[in-house]
Amino acid sequence: MGGFVPLHDGERQVSSTVDGIRRDHTARYEWAANELPSGSRVIDLASGVGYGSYILAKAGHFPLAVDNSAEAIAFAGIHYKHQNIDRLVADARAFSAPVGTKFDAAVCFETIEHLQDPAPLLLSLRAAPLLLASVPNETAFPYHSGIAFHFRHYTRAEFESLLARTGWRVLEFLSQEGKESDVERGTANGHTLVAKAERVALPEKTVTGVSAFAPQRPLPAPDHVVILGLGPSIHTYTDHVMRLGGRHRFADEAWAINALGNVLQCDRVFHMDQVEVQEIRAAARPDSNIAVMVEWLKRHPGPIYTSIKKEGYPGLVELPIEDMINTLGFAYFNGTAAYAVAYAIYIGVKKISLFGIDFTLPNAHHAEQGRACVEFWLGVAVARGIELGMSEKTSLMDTIHDPKDDNEIRLYGYDTVKVTVERVNGSARLSFKEREAKPTADEIEALYDHGKHPNALVRS
Repeated sequence: MGGFVPLHDGERQVSSTVDGIRRDHTARYEWAANELPSGSRVIDLASGVGYGSYILAKAGHFPLAVDNSAEAIAFAGIHYKHQNIDRLVADARAFSAPVGTKFDAAVCFETIEHLQDPAPLLLSLRAAPLLLASVPNETAFPYHSGIAFHFRHYTRAEFESLLARTGWRVLEFLSQEGKESDVERGTANGHTLVAKAERVALPEKTVTGVSAFAPQRPLPAPDHVVILGLGPSIHTYTDHVMRLGGRHRFADEAWAINALGNVLQCDRVFHMDQVEVQEIRAAARPDSNIAVMVEWLKRHPGPIYTSIKKEGYPGLVELPIEDMINTLGFAYFNGTAAYAVAYAIYIGVKKISLFGIDFTLPNAHHAEQGRACVEFWLGVAVARGIELGMSEKTSLMDTIHDPKDDNEIRLYGYDTVKVTVERVNGSARLSFKEREAKPTADEIEALYDHGKHPNALVRS
C-alpha cells in the first residue's frame, strides 16, 4: 500500500520477506520490472515497507522509494536492503522529484484510491515519461463506505479520464482478477485495473475553462449540502433553519434549483436550462415568471451552474458534464435537480439533504417530471456511501412519515399495521402494531391513486 496509514494499521502489506506479501501486490511489481526498459531509474511512489522497490532493484532497476512513513522507510532499510535503492520520506500528495534527477519511469500502485484529489500526485509524476499505475476496479469491486482508507474506486473510463486530464495517455490497460492473481493482458474487468501510460502535453483547457493544473473537483468539498426546490417540503427546511438561527447551522452549503435562488439565500444555483432558450420564452411572455428569472440571472454573481454559457450573464458556470459522465459512469439526466445531485456525488460530499424536491404534485401531468432520475442518482449516492436526508413530508423516495408520528414509515404491503423504526447501534429496528381500524375501500383506492400528492393521503 502507499504510505498513508501507520505501519501496522491493517491496510499495509507488512512482512520482512517478499514471500509474506500477498501475491497480487508482488505481481504488480514483477510485471513492472519486466515492462520497464533495462536499468530504469524509477520513482516508486508510496513504496510502503519496501518489497516493491526491492523487486525492481533485483531486476536491475534503480528505484527511488518514496513514502510518508518514516517507520515504513526504516523497516525497508532493514529488511529490503539493496545497493540500487535510494529512499526518501515524503508525502506522496506533495511529492517533488529531486532537482537534477532524471527518471525513466514511475510506478504508483495501491495509492490513487487513497486520495480525495489524486491530480497533484499524478502531475508530480510527470517528472518521468512513463507511468505504471493501478486502482481498484469499480465495475468488479464496487466501493462502499466500509472499505477503510479508500476515498473511491474507478471504472476504466474514470481512470482513463483522470489520467488524461493530468497529462497521461493510456497505452494499455491490464487487469488482475483477484487477490492472488498475476497482471494479465487482454482484459480490464478484474478486481484491479492496471494502466501503462505515457506522458503527453497537458490539455490547455478543461471543459470548464480552468487550467488543467487546477483540480477538476473543488477541494475540500463541503461535507453536507442541502439541495432546495420549490415543492411543498421546502417549508420544512425554512422552519428548520429558522429554529437553528441560520442555514449554515444546518448544512455547509445550500444549493438552489432555478428561481429559488432569488427567494432563499444559497451558496450555488443550478439552472441547467439553456439561457438562450429561456430568453426566447421570456420574449414571448414578457410578464411571465421566466422573464423575471432571466433578468435576475443577468444580475446574479454566481456560481450558477448551467449547460452553455452566454454573454451578459457573468455568474454562469458551465457544468463539467463530460468529466462528470466519465467519472460517474452514467449519462442519465432529465432535469436540473438530477444534475445537482450528480454534481454533489461528483465533488465528493458526504451528505445530501433535499427539501422541495418532491415531484409528486397536484396536477402532476402539468408539472415538471424527473423524479425517477433524481431517485436514480440518490441510489448512486447511497452506493458510494453518501448519507441522505429528506423531509418527512416529501414524496421523494416514498419516504413519507405520518405527521402525527415521525417514527412511522410507509412500506408497501403493510396497510393494516403501523410500522415504526428506531435506530439501535446504527441498525434499523422495525416494530409492527395492528391498526385499530382497517382502511376503508375509499382509503385503499386513494392510496393507489398516483394523481394526488401523498401528503393528502395520511391515515389517522
